[in-house]
Amino acid sequence: MAIYIIMAILVIAVHLIAIKKRLRYVKSISKVFLIPYLYLTFLVVTESFGVIVPNRGLLMTALIFYTLGDLLLEFERDITFKLGGVSFSIGHVLYAIFFMMHGFSLGMGVLFIGIWMLIYIFLFEPQLKYAKPNTTLYIAYAAFVMILGIAVGSADFGGNWIAKMIAVAGTVAYGFSDALVIIRQTRDKDEEEMVNDDILIMVTYIGANILLLSSVTLLSIMSA
Repeated sequence: MAIYIIMAILVIAVHLIAIKKRLRYVKSISKVFLIPYLYLTFLVVTESFGVIVPNRGLLMTALIFYTLGDLLLEFERDITFKLGGVSFSIGHVLYAIFFMMHGFSLGMGVLFIGIWMLIYIFLFEPQLKYAKPNTTLYIAYAAFVMILGIAVGSADFGGNWIAKMIAVAGTVAYGFSDALVIIRQTRDKDEEEMVNDDILIMVTYIGANILLLSSVTLLSIMSA
């Protein structure tokens, strides 16, 4: 198990260093391996505890769409950027369905609709005035991020509040990362600022996926 964790850490380190050093090809190649290595580590950890995660095929499909989104965004063209957004949106919906299959609380759903409206106001709304002519697309994407956040917040998690709070933290990290992507696309910045933005975007993105997979791992182990 340790070797898989070390491999995932190495891939993450290589990617972040490549961003900092502006190693274009190393950054692009390592980015495509981030989610697969995290998922592989997740499988090894859960199976080492003798746990087979229910509906993990759905989870894997969501992460495949995230990986496809990572790949598309590396081409840095308008059409691939939009297609990447679509791919991430599909991943968010599949992840939301996965969490909703662990039970649903209407009261918590209403609560988290309010919470995510506030997150939208503070994270996304201030950026949209800079997003023309793509404002509608950014609003649509923000809605998919909110769907994931609301689904996680309303999911029951079998009463496992620790796993739920970890997952909620993961969705908030996703929201922050995606808000930074909008900022990066809509503001004029020098090269050094863009590199720093890229690092922060990837740290929060990787952190979001680690938190979400950790919550599923904890939930699966404690439910076994």
